[in-house]
Formats: sequence, structure tokens, C-alpha cells
Amino acid sequence: MARKTSTDYMREMRARLTAAGLVKRELYVLPENADVLRTIEKALRQPYRGNRVKLEQFMTENTNWTIDTLHAALVEQDAVRNNEIELTLLQGAEPSLQVTMHQFGGLPIIIAIAGNQILVDSVLVYTSQVKDVAEFNDAVLRSRDIFPLSSIGIETMPNGEAVYNMFGALSAASSLSVIVHEVLTLADNVIRAAEAYEHFLTADSK
Repeated sequence: MARKTSTDYMREMRARLTAAGLVKRELYVLPENADVLRTIEKALRQPYRGNRVKLEQFMTENTNWTIDTLHAALVEQDAVRNNEIELTLLQGAEPSLQVTMHQFGGLPIIIAIAGNQILVDSVLVYTSQVKDVAEFNDAVLRSRDIFPLSSIGIETMPNGEAVYNMFGALSAASSLSVIVHEVLTLADNVIRAAEAYEHFLTADSK
């Protein structure tokens, strides 16, 4: 049996793309835009989206999101258009974005950008709602492998009350799909953590 060459694999790939209904188009671009074109090509292999090519297609590893550009990109997401997710732009000294996850019972998640990082976090529980803080802290510290991409810490709110929050951090140059995945993962982890730690909370907080 003859061994396959790279040409054989290329021919088979083209056959699969043609069978999937895709058509070949020849384009001329500047050499430095080749990577951008490959990214756009992947997007255009998906079902028709009209002029809704997401901003992530034009993001590069050298371009960081701002709250305004991230908000503009997220607004175009189907989950936002279908009201599964609600976005609120919070203006202030350090602008942030509140993401209300309706499919997670209205769970609020805050997205902030600090330097080269995007911070995504949500309040897990108030410290005043924990029956035994030492026991709870021990359980939290032993759960590092249970909630992927998320960590748990203690933060003091503007009103002076301390809370346990669950958070994740990623590069400010991350693609939009990576950011959306981080938000969805955090929301899922918060719900799972609330269930896992429910027995540590006072009766009036459940």
C-alpha cells in the first residue's frame, strides 16, 4: 500500500471542504495580513452571519481589548441578542462590564480590564453567611482542582463587607471566544461551588 504524502492529505482536505458545500475564492492581500485572512476564513466557513463578523476576527495578540471594544463585540453575540445574557456598561474611575447570566438564574459577573489582564469575577458568598470560616477556608483550599479556570479569594466590598468571590484572569489580547468561554465557565463554577459549599452556610443565607 502506497504511503500518503502531504499532497494526498491536501487533496482529501479539499474534497471534504467541497463536500461540505464550501467554494474556493482567490484573494490578494499584503503578506503581513496573511494570519488575519486565515482567521477570517475560519469564521466564513460557519453558517451565514451577514455583516456580523465578530470583532475577535480582527484582534491580534498585539492588540488589547478595552471595556468599550469588548462591550461592542459581546453585544453581537447570539446569547446577548436572545437575552440569555444581559450586558451593562458600568462607567466610573475604572469602567467595567456587568454580565447578567439569565440562564444561571440572573447570576451577575463583572468583567474588568487591568493593564494586560482581563479579570472576570462574581460574588460567591458573604463571609457573614459562613458558619465556620476556618472550616470553610480549609474546604476551599482543598478544592483547587474541582473548578477549572477559576479561583476563590476574599475581597472587601465598597460598603466594607467582606465576600468570597470566584474569579478568573486571562490576557487582554485573548480572542472573543476565549473570553466568552471564561465567562461561561465561571458562571458554571459559581453555581457548582454554591451547591458544594451549601452546608457551610447559615440557614438564613440558603
